[in-house]
Amino acid sequence: MAECNLKEENVFRYGADAPGLKDAVFKVATRASDHLITARQMLKNVQEGGDVGHGFEHEGEEGYEYNAEEDDRVQQPSSNSSERKSVQQKMEVEKAFGVFMPAVPTALWLQRLEKGDFDIFKEDLRRRDWRLPWKAWMAYRRRMF
Repeated sequence: MAECNLKEENVFRYGADAPGLKDAVFKVATRASDHLITARQMLKNVQEGGDVGHGFEHEGEEGYEYNAEEDDRVQQPSSNSSERKSVQQKMEVEKAFGVFMPAVPTALWLQRLEKGDFDIFKEDLRRRDWRLPWKAWMAYRRRMF
């Protein structure tokens, strides 16, 4: 809010017409969408048997420096050990996939927010999405959100 010069008082006084409100909402929504994309990619990497890696989470982020040598300090395990780790990661994701389910309504809401030109006072954002049960079932069944 401070980056966009948005003041709480202006939101109360002017509502959707508050100066800087759409910019602030856009920044927060973009950041949330980026987090969802990153989480999807990390989940996909784990499901494919790869390693997520800590640097992936902060890739391209301003003010964060990732040192690739941090990962090199760990000795490379044998292929049998890495296969076991990969299978274990897949099983853990399978067991805990319910943790990712709140991302389904979040993604749907962010899509509606984008369609509404980032106006958080739009009436459409307060309505239930009739597609949610279907999307949630499909996400759980496919193990992708």
